[in-house]
Amino acid sequence: MFKTHLGTDSYHTIKDHEWKQLAEKSEHYSGADIAVVCREALLRPIRRLSSGTHFKRIQNLKSDGPPELWLPCSPGDLGAVETKLDDIKPEELCEPPVTMSDMLAALSTQKPTVGDADLTKHKKFTEEYGQEGS
Repeated sequence: MFKTHLGTDSYHTIKDHEWKQLAEKSEHYSGADIAVVCREALLRPIRRLSSGTHFKRIQNLKSDGPPELWLPCSPGDLGAVETKLDDIKPEELCEPPVTMSDMLAALSTQKPTVGDADLTKHKKFTEEYGQEGS
């Protein structure tokens, strides 16, 4: 469900085993809860861009566009340059990926809305009426 809500076009560095970790940490989360978590996680790289005070040049791995891109970084990073987002040309900006840290931080801000009582009601309904209500 996390993959679906994050979207297929989203740039992320989340590994296969980390998706399973997210699933384990999201017990009692509804689909809507997970959608909120993913929206928050998608905003975190944008916040890093807008609040960045230092950027460094990295190689552009795509053949189209400039040979190097600017990526937000820590002031102590090798090659860090103090600058503002407004001073960087949009086509020279590297979109930071959504990371597992972003997902975990977003997960910590959204509490599950499905409680034990809800699960008990759902289980009872399923036992009485079946999976499809028939």
